[in-house]
Amino acid sequence: MSANGEAPYSGLLDAVLPPESVVRTTFANGLRLLVRRDTSAPVVAIVTYVKAGYFDETDDEIGISHVLEHMYFKGTPTRGPGEIARDTKASGGYLNAGTIYDHTHYYTVLPSNGFAAGLAIQADAYANSLIDSGELSRELEVIIEEAKRKTDSATALATETLFELLHDKHRIRRWRIGREAGLRTFTRDMVNGFYRKFYRPSNTVLAIVGDVDPAEARTLVERHYGSIPNGTVDRVPGPEEPSHIDPSFRYSEFAGDIQQAELVFGWRTPALLHDDTPPLDLLAAVLANGRASRLYRAVRERRLVSSIVAYDYTPGELGVFVVHATARPERVRSAAHAAWDQLRRARDGEITPAEVERARRMLEAQWLRRFESMEGQANHIASWELAGNWMLGGAYLDRLLTADAERLTDVARRWLAPERAGLVAYRPSSAPPFAANAAEMQAALNGERSEALSPLEHPAPPTPVHGSRAWVFEREEAQVRVFRMSAGVPVLVHRRPGALAHLGWFVRGGSVLEPASATGLTSLMTRASLKGTERRSAKRIAEDAEFLGGVLSTAAAADGFQWTISVPRRRLDEAAELLADVVQRPSFSDEAVESERAVALANLAALRDDMYRWPLRLATQAAWGSHPYGQSVLGTEESLAAMDSTVLRDWHAKVAVEAPGVLVCVGDVDPDEGASLATRFFTSLRAADGAEAPVPAWPQAMVMNEDRRDKAQSALAMLFEGPARGDDARYSAGMIAGVASGLGGRFFDELRDRQSLAYTVMAAPLVRRSAGAFTAYIAMSPEKEEAARTGLLREFERLRESPVTERELTQAKTYALGTWAIRRESASAVMSDIADAWLFGRSLSELTEYESRVRGVSSAQMLQLARAYFEPERRVEGIVRATR
Repeated sequence: MSANGEAPYSGLLDAVLPPESVVRTTFANGLRLLVRRDTSAPVVAIVTYVKAGYFDETDDEIGISHVLEHMYFKGTPTRGPGEIARDTKASGGYLNAGTIYDHTHYYTVLPSNGFAAGLAIQADAYANSLIDSGELSRELEVIIEEAKRKTDSATALATETLFELLHDKHRIRRWRIGREAGLRTFTRDMVNGFYRKFYRPSNTVLAIVGDVDPAEARTLVERHYGSIPNGTVDRVPGPEEPSHIDPSFRYSEFAGDIQQAELVFGWRTPALLHDDTPPLDLLAAVLANGRASRLYRAVRERRLVSSIVAYDYTPGELGVFVVHATARPERVRSAAHAAWDQLRRARDGEITPAEVERARRMLEAQWLRRFESMEGQANHIASWELAGNWMLGGAYLDRLLTADAERLTDVARRWLAPERAGLVAYRPSSAPPFAANAAEMQAALNGERSEALSPLEHPAPPTPVHGSRAWVFEREEAQVRVFRMSAGVPVLVHRRPGALAHLGWFVRGGSVLEPASATGLTSLMTRASLKGTERRSAKRIAEDAEFLGGVLSTAAAADGFQWTISVPRRRLDEAAELLADVVQRPSFSDEAVESERAVALANLAALRDDMYRWPLRLATQAAWGSHPYGQSVLGTEESLAAMDSTVLRDWHAKVAVEAPGVLVCVGDVDPDEGASLATRFFTSLRAADGAEAPVPAWPQAMVMNEDRRDKAQSALAMLFEGPARGDDARYSAGMIAGVASGLGGRFFDELRDRQSLAYTVMAAPLVRRSAGAFTAYIAMSPEKEEAARTGLLREFERLRESPVTERELTQAKTYALGTWAIRRESASAVMSDIADAWLFGRSLSELTEYESRVRGVSSAQMLQLARAYFEPERRVEGIVRATR
């Protein structure tokens, strides 16, 4: 133990991922297999990493590795198009893939009883993908839609423009997904050639983590993969990046149809395995990880930006250190100057040991959260094995968590020098230019120094306000122990193994009870509560949470709101005291309200730039009108402007303290101890029944809500009325979504795979306490809008015409139960499910009845629901029409 009683950082990974728990095998053909047994959940993850990505593409095949990723699941000699996804769903799991600069990875997560079937599917796709010419032609249209969607993403466009700006020769400077003209030149021979060249066993890592026997897993892998022939991987390396040809500050500025500006700084940094990479990662955490970080306090807290992040991105052979902010255009120059000043202070040696310790504790907890899931563990060991050996990850983490302030100053000086920096500014078309050239921008950055931040401290926690330890145990239900505090507040404790503990105060009501003139009040109230209490400043709250390695957060939705904290188990007592202080005694200072109002306004602007959330917002507004469900939980510019400290204090007193709420604790915690935490710290809470919201009416005729934007794609959200939270028909709606949506679903197969109308198409229930809807979403080129609408309507009509097949229903049920098991790997998700069942369900028994409810759904019930709700004349549409 260290002097402060904390466990030492060195060897942290070995404690949660012991070296002896991973069984490593290299087969004769060169395939590397890693297997780890984890029986904490009946789930298994199978991940495949291939060392082939954008860096391996020549200039005439930019984007081909991503095209191959799409074709990987498009069929084999024994499985036709769509069957790989359907067969995986039939095993209760999901699959997906991702391509990046130095590798491509494929993964499937499924119930452990589907492991053998899931492994056989993955092996078939790996060894036997057909790359059919007709399928390729159709899939290229989908990929072109994906490429257009990416150009509509301000974040992606600004970031890849930065990579191009910083590099003179290296392949990282290319638009990685490829452009439409180049993508249309790809032939079956080109894609198949890339596949046969790189998808070799010796160039591949397979990792399996979950409730499986390692010996049995090895036997199955050898059966499916052992006979795959190996071959030489002949790479054509791209040009090496020379030292800066022009060792001076670089600047690029451009404009587009966006609401907020994107500001992205970058520096070239070393590769993943370089000794300086761990301290650069730690430096990024000191700068921007959490509310006590330098950039948050100096830039975000001063209302110059709505968000700011920093990270060191290391795709294999090189790195890029990035600081990325989103801001209102009129504040960009001030924001850039403030961020630049903090980088200068880092180089000047102002980072303190306390700042480093805060960042270490946050990173420690983040790594622990990563290993909660089988997928997280499997991706970790596979990615590091591809880099050389899976145990390199532990050595890397040790170096990351043991670097000191002096080391961070050293890497900042050597790698983040001002003359090596690049800056990209992407502004709204309506905003004037920020700077005419690099010299003008650099002069703005190098102005007078900003006001110094107050020193970060690690103070002892305040003396807690203890209440009575009295509580009453009522019952145990669905593996949850139910206690009651003297003021009637329920306390629910679910014990489960794990390094992290989770605690939350969940309340029914809030946004749904807001007056029409005060929409966004609950969201602003919860966010502003983190900005100070009667006993703590905003800085102190952030420091206390982050020195605990905790994530203290709030959320507000249509029917409820919450405060939660998750921490390493050994720090739960301190975390409970902190959470109780924030929940019960927020101060709502004028400064705090102004700060969070600025963020809320920025979030409203960001909503309008989001090509998924904005059309859905337009649709819900059209469907539910003036009812609270038809309003944004973020509020409006007008409603936010009318709120002040007094309004927030009054609303907090009305809805948050004496409220229909529940305290939930999940983790490796003795239930009596969890109940005692509640009675010791949450002394001001009182139980109340709460008000009921009215039931909204659904439109009797078709309604469309439209916006027009200068974008590459249009996006359509189509809504039909659906069952509410208390209606058992919601289980049937869930099964319809399982039949219609996702890989292997009807909508996906028809509209994406067969007609190539879109990259993104999905369907899902939208469930509220007093109402519901069934949503479909599709994003497409403007000229495909009518075909997309017609296609969606035809698929909904098919659901009304005849029952789904027995195979479709069985697959949907198995998939629903599989994803439910996978979801319950996360203690945070379990906490949310417990709160939801208590506040909105009939009882906690819903948690154990889920399987029987799903299995009880019939095709006749699904048909009945479809005929009752999917009336085309009563649909609602929200559409963002592209004008480009």
